[in-house]
Amino acid sequence: MSSVTLTAKAVRRSFIAAAATSVALSGFAFAEEAADEKVERIEVTGSRIKQVDMETVSPVTVISAADIAMTGEKTVADVLNNSAVNSFGSWRGMSGYGSGGSATSSVNLRGLGSSATLVLLDGRRMPGTSSSSGAVADTSQIPMAIVERIEILRDGASAVYGSDAVAGVINIITKKDFDGVQLDFSTEQPSIEGGDANRFSLATGFNTDKGNITFTYEYYDTKNVMDRDVWDMNDPTYSDYSSFSSVPNGYYNTGEKNDDGKDIYAFYSNSDMCEQTENVSNGTDGENNGRCYYSYGEVTKLFGDVTRNSFMTNFSYEVAEDIQFRGRGSASFTETHTRYAGTPVSTNYPVMDAENQYNPTGEDMTIYMRSVQIGERDTLTETNNFDILGGLVGFSDVANGVDWEVNLQHSASTTNSFNYNLINDNIIQSEIDTGEYDIFNTQGLAYDEWEQQMGALYGAAAHTGVYQGKFESTQIDALASTLIFENDAVSLAMVGGVEYEMISFEQTSDPESAAGIISGGSGGDDVDATRDRTAGYVEFQMGLPANVELSAAVRYERYEQEGNLTGATGEVTESSTFDAVVPKFGLSWRPVDSLLLRASYGDSFRAPNMGEMFSSQSLSFESGYDPVWCGANGDDADADYCSPTNQYKTWYGGNPDLEAEEGNSLTLGGVWNVTDEWNIELSYYSIVYDNKIESVGIDDLLYDEQINGGSDKIHRGADGKIEYIEAGVENIASVETSGLDFVTAYNLETGFGDFNFKLDVSHVMAFDKQADATSEMVEYAGTQDYPDWRGNFAASWYLNDFSAAWTTVYIGSQSGQDLRDEGYDYIVDIPSYMKHNFQVGYTHDWNGSITVGVNNIFDEEAPSMYDFAGYRDTNTGLYDVLGRTYYLRLNQKF
Repeated sequence: MSSVTLTAKAVRRSFIAAAATSVALSGFAFAEEAADEKVERIEVTGSRIKQVDMETVSPVTVISAADIAMTGEKTVADVLNNSAVNSFGSWRGMSGYGSGGSATSSVNLRGLGSSATLVLLDGRRMPGTSSSSGAVADTSQIPMAIVERIEILRDGASAVYGSDAVAGVINIITKKDFDGVQLDFSTEQPSIEGGDANRFSLATGFNTDKGNITFTYEYYDTKNVMDRDVWDMNDPTYSDYSSFSSVPNGYYNTGEKNDDGKDIYAFYSNSDMCEQTENVSNGTDGENNGRCYYSYGEVTKLFGDVTRNSFMTNFSYEVAEDIQFRGRGSASFTETHTRYAGTPVSTNYPVMDAENQYNPTGEDMTIYMRSVQIGERDTLTETNNFDILGGLVGFSDVANGVDWEVNLQHSASTTNSFNYNLINDNIIQSEIDTGEYDIFNTQGLAYDEWEQQMGALYGAAAHTGVYQGKFESTQIDALASTLIFENDAVSLAMVGGVEYEMISFEQTSDPESAAGIISGGSGGDDVDATRDRTAGYVEFQMGLPANVELSAAVRYERYEQEGNLTGATGEVTESSTFDAVVPKFGLSWRPVDSLLLRASYGDSFRAPNMGEMFSSQSLSFESGYDPVWCGANGDDADADYCSPTNQYKTWYGGNPDLEAEEGNSLTLGGVWNVTDEWNIELSYYSIVYDNKIESVGIDDLLYDEQINGGSDKIHRGADGKIEYIEAGVENIASVETSGLDFVTAYNLETGFGDFNFKLDVSHVMAFDKQADATSEMVEYAGTQDYPDWRGNFAASWYLNDFSAAWTTVYIGSQSGQDLRDEGYDYIVDIPSYMKHNFQVGYTHDWNGSITVGVNNIFDEEAPSMYDFAGYRDTNTGLYDVLGRTYYLRLNQKF
């Protein structure tokens, strides 16, 4: 008879004591038989059927609150980012991103994209961020104080939890049944300037015979980190300077022609003013070359200042003998202050005509200018999240008994963003046309007088960009589960349920930004859309003789969505319907009590989100290398334009013709409890992700133009340089990935303390990506930004009231050879990276504890992506760029 049937006669007891938490984190249950003993059934991530065995047919990684504390990380997002199955890193909010994106973080299981990872809070979907059109949850918004554990389901689970669970599921379990009062305070300080973080939390709970209630409050604050304190801008090879300078540069046709009969263009600038102006230089080689270059990284914030207040309550009350009312409420209020360099006037380049009295060339000039004189681009982003859940949970004594529940949940996420010191291009142009501004200082004005004049020019055109986004969801759902049949040889259990969700999403920017006349921000990607999601599912679990278990689940899910799309012909209303039936099957076998072998297969799908389908065109500035112009003229013809960090005006918009993504996953593996103290897990996974929706990157468009001899997406000026690029989202073929996960944990009890060891390694065997439906699959595993090895090692020691822990984070080396073969000579091979953390703790007699620690104890430097020093030249979503960090945690219970 299966050991995981609903009324199992055998129970698996955890061997690990509270002090041995690092072993328990692996999710393995050290077991012994206890015949005829009944235990409470629990719901384990990966199945909605409650059971008594923590191990199921699907592989699950469990990170407890104790494990989280051992990492020394300050947010849930940072903890998840260090997970070995977060193969290629995740997004971390940074300055310079619109729609509230600079204030969010996400997780990217298996490298398939954050929208392919479903994030749950206590088994229910978290509200999405406005920057992702509600498709991606912000893991940085979850207060650490409420987390009991994090369960990571490492295979596709659309049949169990619904769409988006292509790569896996992250289920964050909150604290409940807490009794008393607990205070926590933590502070940390990196060795670099900035990044100081403080957290204070208060948790309290009360239990009665009828139920319980818990309340948690957390205050979190972290200071900004300036780019100049992270990147080595004094390195002689540092080359991230911009022609959009606080000392303007003019670009004009000299009227001459070269030997090939082409017009010769040149730059003009006032080199004397350049030498007097802060953060401006005569080029990286000390020569003016007709231009003054601005070092924009000197004034920008890499990570912003963040302040967050979070509240959460869980409660339950027995309204009748077999009926319980349970609920949850949460709210978080976050302010993020980010900073980007003063606005480059680049959405519409201003022009000084040849007749202007202050034109030093006598030719029409395109002006490259930056509004540093009125200050940097400071952005305030306010993010507010609300979530309310109420429901009835009960048991009906019908047949073998029926467990049931009915729930109502309402969630909302709002984002308000204010982007200061932007520039209205039309006003700049009209002010230049007045002939009152000597922007090149042809008169030889005193420096302060010239600065005052430039400040007046930019002040007349100053603009505050406003973005507002709101995502709302209301869901009604119900489920029922029962044991259909059971005898000494066979048992069959099932659960079935229905869900209905109403979703609305709106995002708007100020009209001027939407009209494309504002430089320095983003705008135009307005969305006004709704969608209804309807789902029904059923899941079966069958226990067979010889400890064999079969499981099967199937779900039907339907999305109906409608939105207003603005295009060249005006505003039109578009609608679409996506639906799918997705199954999942599993098989497990225990040949002996200490060994579990398992296999699972499941289909998955993801409907396009509302922004991907219905957003109007928005403006961005994307970095890339123009192989057409630079290949024809040589990089030295314009080293600034041909820099790989040069930015191009890029328009993005929605695509109402998108199709749903589809995927399937296969996992094979086993868990072996070698002894009571030692366990091993090995799992193989293979995921196919078809019809994947991605934003078409400008690197792909530039490459296609070079190969095909032209592109209708890339628009060039008379000089052959790019004026702007049109991009968007498309279903661009497939991704296929496979790999191995290995976990082993060992517990050693000695006379001088208990030792716990855990090793968690993930190896990406293949990550093949197809750029479009006509191209061949390209292997990315092991290349730059796609490490094929990731791992974590944890060792902890406990003796009476003392404890210590050492953890190591490992990221494998990456090769840049394939990219160099494509002509990107500046790409380098990236070495392996290893970060070590250490902490010690003491539990005192007054029911509290003190922990001190150091993360990145050896101050390991994050590797660069180029063979020259650059601005943000490290993958900040993958590596720690803050260096050695000291922290202190205090805990007190009453």
